[in-house]
Amino acid sequence: MGDVYGNEAGHIELQYTARASYALEKAFGAPIGRACGIIVGAPASVGVLMADTALKSANVEVVAYSSPAHGTSFSNEAILVISGDSGAVRQAVTSAREIGKTVLATLGAEPKNDRPSYI
Repeated sequence: MGDVYGNEAGHIELQYTARASYALEKAFGAPIGRACGIIVGAPASVGVLMADTALKSANVEVVAYSSPAHGTSFSNEAILVISGDSGAVRQAVTSAREIGKTVLATLGAEPKNDRPSYI
């Protein structure tokens, strides 16, 4: 389980692993053995800002991207899957988390995570 923050306006989800397994390769096309991060934001506008921040904050490669116009029209989410060096992927996911929490808080209450962060 990853980090999930939510409030009445939406949610953000973040996943990180230092080495992608066959499951991540099968589901998203992530390179096996390389670090992998998954960044989700809903509403999609929050997810787009998170994706933009993640890609600008670290040297990572886009593995997959889904948006309401391409693959997530029923959930109003933007989803970014990234790969690269372990430190870079972790930095990208952390940067996305911070902007996602900040933007989501402007739309409602402070987003809460029910569990301690592992990222």
